[in-house]
Amino acid sequence: MVQYLKSVDIPEDRVILITPPPLCETAWEKECLVQGCKLNRLNLVVGEYASACLRVAQDCGTDVLDLWSLMQKDSQDFPSYLSDGLHLSPKGNEFVFSHLWPLIEKKVSSLPLLLPYWRDVAEAKPELSLLGDGDH
Repeated sequence: MVQYLKSVDIPEDRVILITPPPLCETAWEKECLVQGCKLNRLNLVVGEYASACLRVAQDCGTDVLDLWSLMQKDSQDFPSYLSDGLHLSPKGNEFVFSHLWPLIEKKVSSLPLLLPYWRDVAEAKPELSLLGDGDH
């Protein structure tokens, strides 16, 4: 994926890889049983995917958000970040946002503003703020 992005002129310093989150095997096994199958994933294997993602990020020179490690750090209650043991819950999405936003902010903070700040756009005639004389 990183090589493809580079091939279409997206430099590695604009890429952020994200490892998979950990898997809560007990919760996911319950979901699997409801679907009529047995447990089909293990957190140990998810950890191998996460490690591979970290290696790719290092080899390619991209930033990486290591959800697999962060969510399990310091004995956190990582199952609360997952809605069914596999997919992110609202709390999990907030966790991702809180860790991803600083990485994004670092990448975009130096970019120029091409359009006015939304509060500076004239409500009555927004086109004046965007296309007009620039006084609004």
